Amino acid sequence: MSPSLRKQKGNLYIVVIFVLVVIGFLASGLARIQWSDNDAQTRSVLGAQAWLIAHSANEWALTQLYPLRENDQPFDLAAHCQNLAPAPDTLETASCREVEVTCSASASEVPDALKFYRVEARVQCGSGINLVERRQQVWVREVE
Repeated sequence: MSPSLRKQKGNLYIVVIFVLVVIGFLASGLARIQWSDNDAQTRSVLGAQAWLIAHSANEWALTQLYPLRENDQPFDLAAHCQNLAPAPDTLETASCREVEVTCSASASEVPDALKFYRVEARVQCGSGINLVERRQQVWVREVE
């Protein structure tokens, strides 16, 4: 083996080590990107689920505030709002365990003939760093 070939043989080891280190850093970066994408996708799915459950909870509350009745029966929206039952367990899922529906009179400067009530649904889905909360409001008006 000539002296010039022996000197070049050491350069090959340096090039191989450099390539392995660069490929390792690339693989590590791609793994982090993949984890970040999975985390964002999880939050997106949980957010959509929470939004839809909040919408369903508001619709359920509206059926409680305005039950089916005969035309001649008196109707008191304030009493229905104060006595609004907690959200049913059927709205909860494996990932969305906290569903809360509230009804409250608004503190507005409108005449008494236009009394407004706010129905709000709050839903939390997920846990830990993937905890997502969505709130939806529905405003109802009492007509005299």
